[in-house]
Amino acid sequence: MEGAVPVAKMPGIRIKIPVVGFGCSTLTSVGRKKALRLLESAFDVGVRHFDVARYYGYGETESILGAFLKPRRTQVTVTTKFGIDPPRRTNVLRIALGAGRRILRFVPSARNMVQKHIPLVVKGSAFSVADAQSNLETSLRELGTDYIDFYLLHDYVAGEHPSDELVTFLQQAVKAGKIRYFGLGTSVDSVMRALDREPDLCGVIQFQNSVLTRNQDKLSSQSEYRLVITHGALAGAFSSISAFLKGSNNRVNDWSDSLDLDCSDERTLAALLLNYAVEANPSGILLFSARNTDRIRDNAKSVLERYVTPLQVKLFAQLVERDMPEILRTP
Repeated sequence: MEGAVPVAKMPGIRIKIPVVGFGCSTLTSVGRKKALRLLESAFDVGVRHFDVARYYGYGETESILGAFLKPRRTQVTVTTKFGIDPPRRTNVLRIALGAGRRILRFVPSARNMVQKHIPLVVKGSAFSVADAQSNLETSLRELGTDYIDFYLLHDYVAGEHPSDELVTFLQQAVKAGKIRYFGLGTSVDSVMRALDREPDLCGVIQFQNSVLTRNQDKLSSQSEYRLVITHGALAGAFSSISAFLKGSNNRVNDWSDSLDLDCSDERTLAALLLNYAVEANPSGILLFSARNTDRIRDNAKSVLERYVTPLQVKLFAQLVERDMPEILRTP
């Protein structure tokens, strides 16, 4: 299920925009071999967009995705992000990246040591032209590709960085064919400020959106002709709503009767949450992440094969508004 939409006010060709994408932020936590299996299972079930960043996996995740992309590059789109540089290769970091991952799971003192020291060598707000150029070349090399579809500024805060020279560099990179489109991957508040103050940086905007955190509703008409990518449809919302329903059989029965679905089933709840995010952003991309193949299959199919109807999704959102107003965040 794919639809083609233009990215307005940006040069280049129209490209197909997949409905659903896989977020790669946790890949290195499962090891390289399993990470490749997860990527392959996502592709096999129909996922055609993959989201990564220089920072993910302390700089290792792009190379894992690159290995997966090698025989499939023309069949998928890719986002990578810059602005948070991965830490230097210290001895502490080598423990985390090597066989030490097993140690970190079971030895709290080792895990605490890594968590204590790694933040000291991470560089954030790296948005100079030099940062953008260096990270772009590194990302191209690690991903094993000649171009990046969407190149985003990671956790960018509008108004805190000079952007004219950066925009010029990114536009030149588009003309050179190294990236197709560029934009922001940050909080919705930063996106809204950037749309007002630095719209040239906002050809693509990526932020969190869920049935409990309805950030999509905050956007003005300025976002109408920009590609919107959302993530976090399940994060927090799944556990909160699941706990709410499990607290009372009457609630589960009421929601199940209203929706003509089994709301005690975790796959049904996940399908409702994911499809809410799709309905809220019908021309964009929804990202999800998972660490096992069954969850990847269920999540992707729930969107691509539409396990629930738009009417059921609408009623689900209304039930959340009615019964969970104390934790619902809306404009």
